[in-house]
Amino acid sequence: MSTVLKDKASIPEVIKEMTLEEKALLLTGASPLSTYGIKRLGIPSALFIDGGTGINFMQLHFELLHRYEKEMENGQDIYPMNTGLEPFNALIRFFPYLSDPDKLPDKDRRILDKTEKEIEKRKPNGKSPGCFPPGILMGATWDPETVYLCGSALGKEANAYQIDVLLGTPNVNIHRDPLNGRLFEGYSEDPCLVSKLAPSFVKGVQEEGVIANAKHFAANNQETERVGVNEHIPVRALHEIYFPGFKACVKEGRVKTIMSAYNKINGKACSANKWLLTEVLRGKWGFEGFVMSDWGAVSDQVEAYRAGNDLVMPGPRNVKNIIEAVNTGILNENVLDNCIADFLGIMLEMPVMKGRRYIDIDSEYSKKAAYRAAAEGCVLLKNDNGLLPLNKNMRISFFGERSRKFVESGSGSAEVWTDLSSNIFDSTIEKIGEKAVAFGAIENNTDAVVITVGAAGQEGSDRSGMDIDQDDRVMLENILNEAKDEGKMTIVILNVSGPVHMTDWLDKADAVLCVFIPGMEGGHAAADILFGDLNPSGKLPLTFPKFYRDCPTYGNFPGESGEVWYGEGIFVGYRYYDFKEIEPLFPFGFGLSYTTFEMSDISISSTTMNMDNDDKLQVKVKVKNTGKVAGKEVVQLYITHEKSTLLKPPKELKTFKKIYLKPGEEKDVLLELNKEDIAGYDPAMDQWVCEPGYYKVLVGNSSRNILLSIRFKATGENPYGFGPNIGVGKIFSDNRAIEVLKKYLEDIPEPSEAAMNEIRFLPQTRFADVWDDSFVPLLINKTIDERNIILANIYKEFKNIDMTEK
Repeated sequence: MSTVLKDKASIPEVIKEMTLEEKALLLTGASPLSTYGIKRLGIPSALFIDGGTGINFMQLHFELLHRYEKEMENGQDIYPMNTGLEPFNALIRFFPYLSDPDKLPDKDRRILDKTEKEIEKRKPNGKSPGCFPPGILMGATWDPETVYLCGSALGKEANAYQIDVLLGTPNVNIHRDPLNGRLFEGYSEDPCLVSKLAPSFVKGVQEEGVIANAKHFAANNQETERVGVNEHIPVRALHEIYFPGFKACVKEGRVKTIMSAYNKINGKACSANKWLLTEVLRGKWGFEGFVMSDWGAVSDQVEAYRAGNDLVMPGPRNVKNIIEAVNTGILNENVLDNCIADFLGIMLEMPVMKGRRYIDIDSEYSKKAAYRAAAEGCVLLKNDNGLLPLNKNMRISFFGERSRKFVESGSGSAEVWTDLSSNIFDSTIEKIGEKAVAFGAIENNTDAVVITVGAAGQEGSDRSGMDIDQDDRVMLENILNEAKDEGKMTIVILNVSGPVHMTDWLDKADAVLCVFIPGMEGGHAAADILFGDLNPSGKLPLTFPKFYRDCPTYGNFPGESGEVWYGEGIFVGYRYYDFKEIEPLFPFGFGLSYTTFEMSDISISSTTMNMDNDDKLQVKVKVKNTGKVAGKEVVQLYITHEKSTLLKPPKELKTFKKIYLKPGEEKDVLLELNKEDIAGYDPAMDQWVCEPGYYKVLVGNSSRNILLSIRFKATGENPYGFGPNIGVGKIFSDNRAIEVLKKYLEDIPEPSEAAMNEIRFLPQTRFADVWDDSFVPLLINKTIDERNIILANIYKEFKNIDMTEK
């Protein structure tokens, strides 16, 4: 009798019971969105569906269409099984006929009919899924609790829809370039903001019993040639910019699955990159779940398994090459066993094994979570003369089809089909009555004109430019001019997937509200903001440049001929704009309120941080609501290193806190810093390093509005101090170091001018590398032991030199 999977202790025996073919099949998708089951071993098939914004019905259609088509073919797949994508390419034929199935051939019509019936059957009590805001709006909330609530609501719904792994929960790829078609799925241009928010989403999903999935690991920052594009990225940029969100999901969020990306990094495919998937993910971060590939990302399954990519998706896919690789000794069967152990360890925690917690959807819980995200994340960019909030006695004229139907989710993996929607037009009617609202015309008694425009984002292609959609562009210009001619106030609503060009029309608009892609409750939240029932508190999670040519990636996106160079290195987003002193249109962290705030009385728990003792510092700031209405402010703390060996940006966000204050209310806000907040990744040392010295704490409410500052000194061992790795140029430019050398090398000559010039041109030449050739000859009369003692004494005295005081 076979051993069956029941707990972690059973996994080794279950693996022993498997045939080689079963092992290969288990690690290869069985269908477009499910895994292979082995009934005799108690291993069920698990269902993987996107996503981070709601249940993707398009994917559910693919999965069920494949199932019923295969059923009609007597259990046989009728497609070539080379990449696993063949069913997707074939089944797309059904989608134009979803609303008119009678036009399909009889066989296809029956397949679609069974699919639709099964989907209706799966709807918990007939309820459609919710549509939640994507990452860009989550990032704009600057509020981990809001992010957690949306993750929780999604987890509950996924559980009720019989989903085991909810893909893209979250997408933590950095906002590198505003034209990225999937920019809206990610949280921010800043790794700190991503790292503080994304783990909360993971926790929200997984605490409802569904497995979360962080994607796409790593640096999946464009759609152009996304499968296989070779991204040349400095190692320091990987560690400081592109890795931290994933690291936080692993270490703080305890995410149980990671999706490897389509792209290559420095010549190696992510799905076949052992350094990435094994050395970094598991070795340095301690990841204990399993890695799955992005759909169709793996061209060489054997190489992927060796690298630590446990599961290759999708399927069905021929596994003969895997079996042959084992039988010929190319692939050690233990590699497969390790991958299976990773996969089964998490399968034990899936609903398909542990049972479902929910058979119904709490739609009100989902709506409240979605509303809170939109409410916390909509960003007021402009409000001349306090036009907003509008008086409810006003008459409003709306323009733009998006006023009556926001784009609530992006297309592709993030797309959600639902009948749970809201729009700003109908929500306004609910507030002020139908007679006070017009659409498509400016009437004589119109008080204010609201124009909603968009800029679409989607999986599969990048945006062609930073403009709003062309039809909206023409409409916006015409209506702004007409409203101005008639003396009407104008409000522009941006229903956009990322930054847009605004300089040529911004002066004509009295107010601008950015709702990004706001989910099913975006219409309600936007209307509440317009009329003051809700005070906007969102802050931009990325910089809005004046022109695309100002972007850090301009000229390096999306590359050409399958190559792209990350020439900006660590200078992504506001780091670049600050470094190059380029004025953005709206800076990172910016967002207006209907009230005003004052920050004062900054203090710090100690003016010294001893890094060797892992000291923590508490920064205290007093914040007061000086306006007439309640509101929320985000206290943002940045760090700058006054004199750094590593080239660093002028400032970097390290922590933040969003607080609520009533009119006149005042609160002390405490923010904590530790040595990791002053660390940088040194590629020469291949490690994170903390350098002693003076640092400034900068506190404000955007990257360009710093209101308070305070200084502290970090002390401890200096990785760049005088020692074996110090550059010769630094030694001979510091009299204290020269005196140490003279003390132990009495006959050391004064360097000639020619020698000093050579030293200046080779400042990074390590002292240890020149010791034997340049200094040992001065100790010709000493024994080897005596020379070593002298060198040790030199290093000891070097270490006592405080470079921060020079």
